[in-house]
Amino acid sequence: MSKHQHSARDAQANKVTLVGALFDTLLGVLKIITGLLGHSAALVADGVHSLSDLATDLVVLISIRLGGRAPDQSHPFGHRRIETLGTMILGLMLLAVAIGLVWQNAFSLWQGQSSTVPIWPVLLVAGLSFGIKEGLYWYTIKAARSLHSELLSANAWHSRSDAFSSIVVLLGAGGAMLGVWWLDAVAAVLVAVLIGMISLQLLAGSLAELIDTAIPEQQQQSYRQLIVQTDGIHAINSLRSRTSGGKVLLELKLEVAPRLTASEAHLLGTQVKQQLQQQFPEIGDILVHINSSASEVSSSLQALNIRPALTRAIDQLLHSYQLNSNDVELNLYYQSPIQVDILLNAKAQQALHDVPQQQLEQQLQLLWPIAKTLNIRFYLLKTS
Repeated sequence: MSKHQHSARDAQANKVTLVGALFDTLLGVLKIITGLLGHSAALVADGVHSLSDLATDLVVLISIRLGGRAPDQSHPFGHRRIETLGTMILGLMLLAVAIGLVWQNAFSLWQGQSSTVPIWPVLLVAGLSFGIKEGLYWYTIKAARSLHSELLSANAWHSRSDAFSSIVVLLGAGGAMLGVWWLDAVAAVLVAVLIGMISLQLLAGSLAELIDTAIPEQQQQSYRQLIVQTDGIHAINSLRSRTSGGKVLLELKLEVAPRLTASEAHLLGTQVKQQLQQQFPEIGDILVHINSSASEVSSSLQALNIRPALTRAIDQLLHSYQLNSNDVELNLYYQSPIQVDILLNAKAQQALHDVPQQQLEQQLQLLWPIAKTLNIRFYLLKTS
C-alpha cells in the first residue's frame, strides 16, 4: 500500500472515530443528568458506559496515528501492529465493562427492590441513545469493512454494546414503572454476557494475529487459484500467511521451469504479486521465492555451489589453448545430473575449431574429477 493510500485510509478512520467521540460525549452527559434527575441508576450507569467509549475512541485515534507511520530503520515492517495492540486494549475495556455490569446488577438483585421509581424522560433518553448508538455501529462497521480495520470493527462493537445497554435501560425502567423491579438487573446481566463474548472474540482475534496465525484455508485457496492461473507458474511449493494491522502478509514459494533465466523468473514472481494485490485488496506485503521444477539432485553435490571450482578447472583447460574463462559463458542447472552448458564466444570457437568435444571433456575431467558426474555440453563448437 502506497503512502498516499495509507494517508487516505487513516484520514477516513480518524473521521469515523471523531464522529463517534462527539456523540459519545453528548449522550454520556445527557444520560447521566437525566438518570440523576429521573431516579434511574441504570441510565446513570449507561451514561458512564457512553463516556467510557470516549476512552476507546482515544485508543483508536492514537493507534491509527501511530500505526499509520511509515516504516523506519527500527521498524522496517511498519507500525501496523499498533492497531492490533489497540484492538486488544479495546477488548479488555469491553470485558471490564461486562464484568462491571454483571457485578452491579447481581448486587442489585441480592439487595432486593429499590424504593425509587424512574420517570418517563428516562425512557425517552434511552430510546434516543439506542437509535444513535445503533446508527453509529453501522456507520463505523461499514468503514471498518471498507478499510479492513479490526480496530475500527472493535470500536463499532463497543458502540453496539452501548446500544444494548440502552435497551437494558428501556426494559429495566419500563419494568420498574410497571412494578417488575428485577427486570432491569436480569436484562443487564444478559447484555453483559453478550458484551463479554464480543470482547473475548476481539481478544482472540488480536492474539491470533500477534502469534502469526494463518488466515482461513478457504481464503488461502482463493489465492492459490489465482496463482496457478499465471502462465509460467508450474506449482505452489509453499504458501505461508499471517496478518498485521488488518492486512494479510504472504510468503510464497513458486515452482517455474528449470531453464528460465533469473530475470524471467523474477518477472513471473512480480506478476503474481501484482495480480494478487489487485484482486485481493486485503493483501499487504508479499515475499516470493522462486524454485526450479527440476528433479532434486541426489548426489553429494545437492547443496554445493560448484561454479567456483568448475570455473577454475575450465580456466586451466582454456589456458592451454591461449584462452581463459572470460571467453566462455557458463550456465548451470541443478538437476539430476547437474547440467553444465559452456557457450563459446567467437574467439573460443576459432581456437577450438578442430578440437573434438570428447577430448575437451576428458581434459576437464583430469583437471577436476567431479566433472565425470556432470552432464557437460559445449555449444557453438564444430567437432571433427
